[in-house]
Amino acid sequence: MRLRINRIALVQELRVEHVMGHLIQMMVLSEDDVRKINAGSTPPDKARILVDLLPGKGQRIDWYRAFRDALQNPEANQEIRKRYKLLVDFLDNTVIHRPTSQQTKFSEQLGNMKGSVKFPRFQPLPSISAESQAQNVLILDDGGKQEDKEDNILREVEEKEVRFPVWSGQFEKTNDSVTLIPEEHLHNLGKSEDPADREQMEQETKALKLIKKLEIVTVLARRKMLPTGFELCMCDIVQEIFREPQYYHLYFKYLKSLEANDVNLLQDIVTSFYSVLKSNSKQARNSDSVKHFTSLAFSLVDFMTEYGYYTDAEKVMSVLMQFLSESHHLDIWMTKYQGNVKLMHLRNRNYNFLSASQAHQYAVEMTWQIKLMSFGQDILNEGEIQNELSHMLLELGSINPAYSWSLTALKTVNEDESRVVVNTLCNAVMSHCARWQVKKAEKLAVYAVQFAKKRFGKRNPLYLKALLHLCHYSTEFRQDEAGLSLAMYTLSTAKKIYCCDTIELALAHRATSKALMVVQKFDTEKYFYHAYEGLRIAKRILTEDHPMLYLFLHTSASALQWKAFHANKETQDTTLQLAEAEARKALELVLTHYGEVSLRTAQVYSLLGQVYSKMDRLQLAEDMMQTSVALMKLCQPSTSYFRLLAAATLGTFYKITEKPKECIMILQHVVDHIDSPKMYMKWVHTCFENLIHTLQSLNMNKQVDAVQIQLSHWLRENPKLETSITMATLDEEPISLQEFVGDLNVWEKQTKKVIEFVRDNILEKTAGKN
Repeated sequence: MRLRINRIALVQELRVEHVMGHLIQMMVLSEDDVRKINAGSTPPDKARILVDLLPGKGQRIDWYRAFRDALQNPEANQEIRKRYKLLVDFLDNTVIHRPTSQQTKFSEQLGNMKGSVKFPRFQPLPSISAESQAQNVLILDDGGKQEDKEDNILREVEEKEVRFPVWSGQFEKTNDSVTLIPEEHLHNLGKSEDPADREQMEQETKALKLIKKLEIVTVLARRKMLPTGFELCMCDIVQEIFREPQYYHLYFKYLKSLEANDVNLLQDIVTSFYSVLKSNSKQARNSDSVKHFTSLAFSLVDFMTEYGYYTDAEKVMSVLMQFLSESHHLDIWMTKYQGNVKLMHLRNRNYNFLSASQAHQYAVEMTWQIKLMSFGQDILNEGEIQNELSHMLLELGSINPAYSWSLTALKTVNEDESRVVVNTLCNAVMSHCARWQVKKAEKLAVYAVQFAKKRFGKRNPLYLKALLHLCHYSTEFRQDEAGLSLAMYTLSTAKKIYCCDTIELALAHRATSKALMVVQKFDTEKYFYHAYEGLRIAKRILTEDHPMLYLFLHTSASALQWKAFHANKETQDTTLQLAEAEARKALELVLTHYGEVSLRTAQVYSLLGQVYSKMDRLQLAEDMMQTSVALMKLCQPSTSYFRLLAAATLGTFYKITEKPKECIMILQHVVDHIDSPKMYMKWVHTCFENLIHTLQSLNMNKQVDAVQIQLSHWLRENPKLETSITMATLDEEPISLQEFVGDLNVWEKQTKKVIEFVRDNILEKTAGKN
């Protein structure tokens, strides 16, 4: 009925190529359906065929939900996405009269939920008429009847105006209230016995009250009904939110819900900030108020960064740095240094490494000025900038320098700066994994989780970040059932922390998908669901050309490969074509942002080669894998873990395609250059076995014996781990950072002892002679 009523709008606006990929993935459209649709002569004709086909799918397929999801996440640019959002609004607000009121039933069910904990419902504010009294709203902290005052304000406004969303033309105006936080989330927190959930429940209550106040003031500010000179960014409510960075994430679900109804509170705060900067810049530069203003700017940037608005946060930071550049007072030198470090952080997260390098240069110049002062060495801590430099180098594929800088940052960072410590530990995990320092990577990952839990608790984004890095280590090296349990726990934690779509939630879905694939859990399609869900969320949040999308496209293509492997012949070809399309998109992104000769580009070429090999396009598959190995040789050292893995993939391909000479040459090189990580690696063992089998097929018995001896030595040096990482281990009390870094660098610690011992002996002998 919804499709029938909105048929004209759908046929006119819809382009089937934007939604067909999703419908094919969800098994709504068959190959026969695709042929029928493509037989249409014009885009509207194809859309008409699609709209007519869907209702015929019957009740066994949830075709409507899949079609609606496809409209919400089309494979198109931002402008087209906005137009499709209107189509979804048309469908959702189509009035269909039913014999029984569904709204009444739903209300009764909510009322009958005994023991459930719910926040009060309230409606987003509509336009406010000129008769409203602005003065009352500003008194938000007067006496004990504050909540009654807020409710009265809301009620007065709602009685005078129609509640939004207000639909034009044929749509009826709705009186449904909007609950900004899902009831299920509240119910789960309310019934939980976990102290972390109970603490989050208290903070959720506080966050909701503040967001209600902020919404009231924002709407009044938009209508210019507040006193002259009032600025939203300077009001007490915003200041109260910014005072507690550890709770920033609690506001995200509200902001996203309001944005869906065209109320962007964060944008209003940023606009107000620009207004303050423009009107008071001259006065601020010559007064103590610059400290308060820069503090506000840093808080605003931190909030936007946590929210994922890297580009907008960078703009705010750039404007502040331009403002500060006009002053040369000593008291803002540290502010300039910290601002450049923050700019580098933002540009790293936005994958703008050239600009990040420029910010690093400016920050280094400020360190020189500060160190020239007698007190400069005492106030300057370079751990954060060293960590950002390591992160940037690691993303660009410079593994050895990134590894060195991560170690330097660990030694330099101040333990009291807890947020910087967690970020430094997480980056060190990645650099040690890339360097194949497996044992140390595990120690760093476990300690990062323990440290984040102690300093921030289990319902904080930094705890989630540490968990995600531990998942990365586990998936790359351990590949066991405990790693899968860890990934599932990480996903559950992400849902509780955010309760809305965020990049962190997308990364948690991706981690779960990878964990399922490495332990070969293919009895259900959960591995594919989590890969698809991660990609869906990422596409919704990031722009279509954002380089970070390649991570999710890579995982999705890998999942589609496995899905094709376990699918019947009818759907196998279609699934592999989808895998090829995802890998091609990933390749396009990395070529644009990393360049042709880069680690990321080489990795995607290897993935494409694997996809083509399963499609029986063997020559193209060989070309892709050879290109991957060639690029690795140009950008990675001979012992690089990534380079050896790419070569092993090509060697295995030669074994499968019965090219024994090429297979032996490549795999022999791999097994000869593999370092001992002191931990069993399945893919390395597979390389040895493939080499032995290939040699046996050519009756090269002497070489077989030599490789078998080599394998036995490798297995003895790299045994399978009998223990696993448990939650009990992650909940342990962490030692101090200084003690941990000392234990991590045992060799360095022992070397220092030897040097000190030798020095003391020399001094004793010299004293004896005297």
